Amino acid sequence: MRTKKRKEEIKEMKLMKLLLVIMAAAVVTLALGGNALAFHGGGVAYCAGCHTMHNSQDGEKRTDTPGGALLLQADASSACLRCHADYGQLTNDGTGYGAGGDYYWIKRTWTWTITRGTRTITNNSYGYEHGHNIIAADFGLPTGDPKLDVAPGGSFDSSNLSCASCHDPHGKGDAPLILRNNASYADGTAIFPKGPVMATLSRTTTPGNGGYETDDNHVAYGSGMSAWCAACHWTFDDELSYMHPTDETLGTTIANNYNKYISTGNTGGGIDKTGKYLALVPFETGATDVANLDTSSTDGPDSVSKVACISCHRAHATAFQDAGRWDFAAEFLDESHPDGGATDNSTAAEKTHSYYGRDIATDFTTEQRSLCNKCHIQDS
Repeated sequence: MRTKKRKEEIKEMKLMKLLLVIMAAAVVTLALGGNALAFHGGGVAYCAGCHTMHNSQDGEKRTDTPGGALLLQADASSACLRCHADYGQLTNDGTGYGAGGDYYWIKRTWTWTITRGTRTITNNSYGYEHGHNIIAADFGLPTGDPKLDVAPGGSFDSSNLSCASCHDPHGKGDAPLILRNNASYADGTAIFPKGPVMATLSRTTTPGNGGYETDDNHVAYGSGMSAWCAACHWTFDDELSYMHPTDETLGTTIANNYNKYISTGNTGGGIDKTGKYLALVPFETGATDVANLDTSSTDGPDSVSKVACISCHRAHATAFQDAGRWDFAAEFLDESHPDGGATDNSTAAEKTHSYYGRDIATDFTTEQRSLCNKCHIQDS
């Protein structure tokens, strides 16, 4: 017969086992849920989330061609996209509506013809022109950039380009895990400065999720973004290359233009910045502390706000050339490629996704010209 003391000991052991199970479940929940750092910060057993010590998994040989650094996937970007593709960084249809853009677009090439007199001209918007050509063999991106050997305006070797060229998979970077104060993993020619001051959204960027970009739900940029991009594209920021200025204050005139401009032919918005933010043309507020940033703010810029690389480009990819936030090559944005199959080989859904769900004709006008005019107003 068990003594009363022994029964109490057994009860305590059961309670301890239950507590351990609950704690283990909490660790897993954090690692796979909203806190990315629980996974990337070296949580219990999570090295094995990306790496395999002996090219084996569940007692079986993992692959005949294991990736470098003992990765489970063929390469670094494939290891990242194993999870992040489903979050919206590489979708099957272009519905990754995050600030960085969707790598889907570097898989898509548009072809169309135009007639000039007796001539028929074939035009193309090639997938490799649509963004950063990361190498992710397991996701249909095996070769990298077919045209550029090095980064435009720099010397970074394009054959080394991966997610880990800009992000720190081990969680030591600034949000969103971007490298800072050190060299890129893949190429020591890119020396990153301190990380930019920015307030970010959820990593899940498909419509209906927290990272889905809108005018009142967006990454809030404070300062330092252009200097960070210049780690790879350094001549674009050397004040000698006659490029569009970056990391410079807008001044009163440009800030007022931004706030007044509604669309081509409509500059009746007034100079009050309230409600004037347009996610297609973001800016840096100049803030040096993330606590002073608001991802739901709809305020337009003021005179101390700054133009940055991300004012015109997305960091990952877009449907347009040069990772443009809009189609730089189109006279009228409603005729951007992809144009929904009107003249090219795209779908109606791709046209919608290319502008993050916006209908250019409805939200602006059928004669809407380049969004460079948001600051410069040359289309009136």
